[in-house]
Amino acid sequence: MKSFSLLTKLYLLLTYGAGIIIFSAHLDNANLENPFLFVTLCVIASMALILKVEGSTNRSYYTFNFLVYGFTFAVLGTSTAILVIVISNIVEWIWNKPAWFIQLFNTGSYLLVMQGASFVYDWINPAHSLDAWQTALALILSMAVFDFLNHLMVGLVIWFARGETFRKSGVFDFFPLMLDLSLLYFGASLSIVWNHNPLALGLFLVPLYMIYNTLRVPALERKTEIDSKTGLFNHEYFKKQLNNELRRSNRFDRPLCIVLADLDLLRNINNTYGHLAGDEVLIGVAKVLRAAVREYDVVSRFGGEEFAILLPETTLAQAYESAERVRRTVEEMEFAVPNSVTSIRATMSFGIAQRETLSQTPDEIIHNADLALYFSKLSGRNRTHAYSDDTYVDFSTNEPNTDVRPARG
Repeated sequence: MKSFSLLTKLYLLLTYGAGIIIFSAHLDNANLENPFLFVTLCVIASMALILKVEGSTNRSYYTFNFLVYGFTFAVLGTSTAILVIVISNIVEWIWNKPAWFIQLFNTGSYLLVMQGASFVYDWINPAHSLDAWQTALALILSMAVFDFLNHLMVGLVIWFARGETFRKSGVFDFFPLMLDLSLLYFGASLSIVWNHNPLALGLFLVPLYMIYNTLRVPALERKTEIDSKTGLFNHEYFKKQLNNELRRSNRFDRPLCIVLADLDLLRNINNTYGHLAGDEVLIGVAKVLRAAVREYDVVSRFGGEEFAILLPETTLAQAYESAERVRRTVEEMEFAVPNSVTSIRATMSFGIAQRETLSQTPDEIIHNADLALYFSKLSGRNRTHAYSDDTYVDFSTNEPNTDVRPARG
């Protein structure tokens, strides 16, 4: 939190303060006439937060807590829903141990948007009847307000903290917006069923299970694109993204670069310390590569000890600078391995190529980067060279070299 801007800190503090005020105002009004139902809702909401469904990216996930919040709001009222929100978020914080300021923001924002939804519901259905004609309209609009305000608050904190606009962060993308709204509507509509026959809720368990499994599909698909050892994307995913980005670069005449990186003499590490040590080095290098790229770059394990990075909107000089930062980082690292009392060191060689013409194919750009990588190996390893117009360029000296003898190792 120390690295946040003043605006971000102010926004967080206002959210915390508003959440505390709302919680304090509703604490004495919670409906606890049915303690079994209240405890059950707290348990289910907590489990929904803990048992997240991994989304289509490693930074996204889906939860079913909105279904519980919508049901609690409609059946037991705003005050009880607020208490369930607080308890379930405390349980998640204890279980998953996220950063306290993130969990506190999530809780505070939930309380704020729940209060906003309550204002709309009370205005349309002041009697809080589940049988009146106003009930459906009140639930539809109040849950829509909850959904919109929740995404707005999350979008604002991402904008303030990371500089990502609503478009870039995707908080108002159609699918996540509609998914949250569907869960809220699902939970709220179950309140009407509960009012007439609580046992009829069992009819919705199968559809709920099917929804859960459907949401798991994107994560399962993503796992087919991931290298199991390093956690990076695999060769097939890299080639697919390269095709997409190359078409876009050609259409708008934008720069695009590929960086190929190879661990120098990994077989010596394997022979000296064992393959488990080699795996530790691969995993450590993968972490460095992942930390070095932008969110829209693609870093993959190309095979064996070779890695590839796709850099859209990047010139050859910029790609060289990025590759050099990674090379120096790896050179300075010490890798701890389980079967050695001393840490081991490793180096990497890099080759870079750019999109040069509209007629270039993805394989041709990869081939050029591969030639530059071979030249780095030939030049003594632990070096970076770029391929440009049939020459190899070292931007640290700006001296081209036309020697094309390949070397591996």
